[in-house]
Amino acid sequence: MNKLKNWSGITAVIGVDWGDSGKGRIIDDLAQEADIIARYNGGSNAGHTVVNHYGKFALHIIPSGIFNQKATNLIGKGVAVDLESLIDDEIIQLKKSGVSWKNLVIDKQATLTMPWHKLRDGIREESRKYNKVGTTKRGVGPTYADRTERVGLRVGDLYSKNFREILEAEIKIQNRFFSLNLSSEKIYKKFKSYAKIIKPYIGQTIPILKEAIAKGKNVLFEGAQGWLLDIDNGTYPFVTSSNPGIVGIWRSYDLHPSLINNVIGITKAYTTRVGFGPMPSKIETNQRDIIIEKGHEIGTTSGRVRDPGWLDLVLLKAATDSNQVTQIAITKIDVLSKIPKIKICTGYKISGKPAHYIPGNSYYLSLCKPVYEQFPGWDEDLSQVRKFEDLPKNAKDYIKRIEEYTKTPVTFIGVGPGREEAIYV
Repeated sequence: MNKLKNWSGITAVIGVDWGDSGKGRIIDDLAQEADIIARYNGGSNAGHTVVNHYGKFALHIIPSGIFNQKATNLIGKGVAVDLESLIDDEIIQLKKSGVSWKNLVIDKQATLTMPWHKLRDGIREESRKYNKVGTTKRGVGPTYADRTERVGLRVGDLYSKNFREILEAEIKIQNRFFSLNLSSEKIYKKFKSYAKIIKPYIGQTIPILKEAIAKGKNVLFEGAQGWLLDIDNGTYPFVTSSNPGIVGIWRSYDLHPSLINNVIGITKAYTTRVGFGPMPSKIETNQRDIIIEKGHEIGTTSGRVRDPGWLDLVLLKAATDSNQVTQIAITKIDVLSKIPKIKICTGYKISGKPAHYIPGNSYYLSLCKPVYEQFPGWDEDLSQVRKFEDLPKNAKDYIKRIEEYTKTPVTFIGVGPGREEAIYV
C-alpha cells in the first residue's frame, strides 16, 4: 500500500488554511497503519467527511480513524464533547453501516457542550449587527468560554454522585443570567441516558497515548478546522475557539511539539472559506460557481456554501512555517481541470505597496490586495492518475510552484474523494 513519506512515529495532520481541506479523507487513509488516532481540538463545529468501503460518513467528534478496528481512537481533553452529536448522529451512522466504536476512548477531563451553550451561541450571533463571526451555532465557543471560566461541566462529572446538584445549580445560573428557560429535569434525564451509553468508553487518554509512544507505536493526531482559524494566530475575531495547530496537541495531550516527528499540512488546490472574515484571493468571476459545483463546496457541519478563492501561498507559507510542517498534502486538484487559466496568490499589496501577512489581524488582511501569478490550466480528467509523472505538465508545474514557494515537499495529491484516488509522490 502506498503511503505518505515518513509519516510513521508521531505524526500530526493539520489544516494549513481555513479548514474544510479534507482531513477526514487523509486520516481515514493513514489510519490504516496507525495504532493510535487522537483528536485534539474543536467540537461538533468540525465536519470531517470520510468515504470508504463502509460508505460515506460525516464525523464531528469521533476521530476519522474509527474505521481501523485494530487502532485505538482517542478524544482528548481539549475537545468540546457534544454528546448529542456523538451519540444521536455519529454513532447512529456507524451502527447502520456495521462499524464498531468499541475502539473509542473519551477523556474524562474533556468539557461537555451543554444545551445552554448552543442557545447562547445562537443568541450571541443573532445579536451581532455588523460583526457576525459566522459561528456554526453548535455551542463550541461558549463551551470553551465556560472551561476557561472554570465553570464548565466535564465528561467525568456525569458519573459524580452529586451530578444532579451540580447540573441544577448551573442551570439556575444560565436561566438567570442569560434569560433562558431550561428544564433541569429534562436535561438531567437526557444526560443520564447519554452517560449510560458512553460509560464503557470513558478513560484517561494521556496515559494511553504515552504508553503507546514508549512502545514505539504509530500515533496519528487529527486536528479540526485550520490554522488560519486559530484563536491566537488566526484572523481574529473570525476564528474558532481552540488551537487547530500543533499547540493544540500540547494542550490536549501534554505532548511537547518538539516530539512530533512529522507534521502533514493539508490544504486544497484552491482556497475556501465559510462564514465571515477577509479572504484576499476570493474569486468573484464565473469560476466561483464552477468550483463550488465541482468541489461540492457545502459545509459538512454548517450546510453553508464555502466561498472559493485562488490558492493563497502567502497564508499557506505562514501556516507551514508556524507549525513546522514537514510535508504538504494537496486535495481536490481534480476540481481545477478544464479551468483555462489558474491563479496563485504570491504576495500582497496595500495602497500599491508590498505588504506582509500579520497573524491575528483580520482588519489588516482585509486591506491586502492579492498579487497573482497565472498558470495555464489543463483539460485532462485526473481521477485515474496515480503517479506524479502521469499528471499533465501544467498540473505538475502548479504543484512544483507550491513546493518552491513554501520550501516544503508535496507528498500527497488528492484526485478524488475515495481512499484510492490519490497520488503519493
